[in-house]
Amino acid sequence: MQGAEVILADRAPLDAIAYINAATEYRGERAHRLDRDRLRLLALTQVPKYSLLLATVLAPSAPVHEGHDYDARYRALVDRHVHVHLDEEQLPHLRVTNDADSHRRAIERALELCLKAEAAV
Repeated sequence: MQGAEVILADRAPLDAIAYINAATEYRGERAHRLDRDRLRLLALTQVPKYSLLLATVLAPSAPVHEGHDYDARYRALVDRHVHVHLDEEQLPHLRVTNDADSHRRAIERALELCLKAEAAV
C-alpha cells in the first residue's frame, strides 16, 4: 500500500503504566494516588493517536526466548494490569491470544484499517 502511514509500535504508553503498576505490586508497594492518576492521564492523552490497540493475552505455557529475563509472576501481573486498565478506561482494543485464528483476526483488522485510511485519502 503505497502512501499509507503505518506505524508499528512495540509498546503503547498504556503498557508502560501496566509495567509500573505491576512492578510496584510485585514489590508489595503502592504508588501515591496522585502519581498514579498523573501517569494514567498522560498515557491516555496518547490513545487517540492509535487506530488499533492490540492487547496480547499472556500464554504462560508459551516458550520464552532464552535471552530474556523471565519472571512468571511479574509477567502475569503485567498482563492483568494491561487488561484491567483497558477495561476500566473502556478503551476499544482487540484481545490477541496465542493461536493462529486470533493472530489472523488481528492482522485482518489492521489491514482493514489501513485500506480504510488509504481509501479516505
